[in-house]
Amino acid sequence: MNHLSTCRICGVQNNHKVYDVREMMFGTREVFRYFQCTACGCLQIKEIPDALGRFYPPDYYSLNLKPERGIHSTLYRKLQKQRCRTALFGEGFKLNSLLKKHVELPEALFERAAGISTGEVLRKSGIKDFSARFVDVGCGAHSNWLMHLSALGFYNLIGVDPFIKADIQRGNIRIYKGELGNVHGQFDLITLNHSLEHMPQQLEILQEIRARLSKAGICLVRIPVVSSYVWEKYGVNWVELDAPRHLYLHSLDSIIYVAQRAGLVLKEVVYDSLPLEFYGSEQYLRDIPLNDPDSLWVNPDSNIFTAQEKASFATLSTKVNVERCGGRAGFYFQADSST
Repeated sequence: MNHLSTCRICGVQNNHKVYDVREMMFGTREVFRYFQCTACGCLQIKEIPDALGRFYPPDYYSLNLKPERGIHSTLYRKLQKQRCRTALFGEGFKLNSLLKKHVELPEALFERAAGISTGEVLRKSGIKDFSARFVDVGCGAHSNWLMHLSALGFYNLIGVDPFIKADIQRGNIRIYKGELGNVHGQFDLITLNHSLEHMPQQLEILQEIRARLSKAGICLVRIPVVSSYVWEKYGVNWVELDAPRHLYLHSLDSIIYVAQRAGLVLKEVVYDSLPLEFYGSEQYLRDIPLNDPDSLWVNPDSNIFTAQEKASFATLSTKVNVERCGGRAGFYFQADSST
């Protein structure tokens, strides 16, 4: 079915194809209409709901995460940070050769922020020292990404989220209730870990990011990608649709287009789909919400899937990442120096 609509990304008005999508994270099964632009390919909700906060109850996962905690002594963590200096910045090779026999590199360097490791992000971002400034946009109440950075030795760490109850101070991490525009200064790395798709004003937030990047700064935007195998396979049962919270499911063309309009240049794309892409979508096919007690997301020991099926989900997520057709990807942007 098609319907006359105007794309909020590229402005094309056409009889775009429409889809009716159920709310299935909490299982209310309320239906929301989406359309996919015939020009840029962006899948977007037709009418952005009023009072979006009502779709983020207190038990919404990013508002209810518990911060990860380290188990090592203060002295051991200090020695680990010295090893990080060598691993990240090439400093202190002689001391490192002594330490490496007794002190392991911190796990935070290798921890994967749901798909991309912390160390990988830092290397691609060209961070030069521990004084680098970070801001995590839409991070929820507990940004484990910022916690990883703190564990590695970074200290200029800020988060922003409009749906938390109040500002939060945790060690050298400060999370503000609000938007990126509510914090001051420029940043060496701005991250949006599955938050851009929740924001009504796509161009405006990317323009704000452009203004807040330092001269060599990087912005990492991690989002669901509609130009993917999982969308083609599952359609309206694709778990990443997450109606109505995901307002935009970008195609490769649409995210590049709107970023360019904001003055950002794409440097690299990394695909980081997880088994959730497949088991969550399979659950929706079976009318099982993501937060259902029997959901694999809630209960890893759930028997709604066989061991063979669970293994196949992991295999498929690896395969689509290698073949660059996964339903999740990280986009590394820099400011366009010509603008």
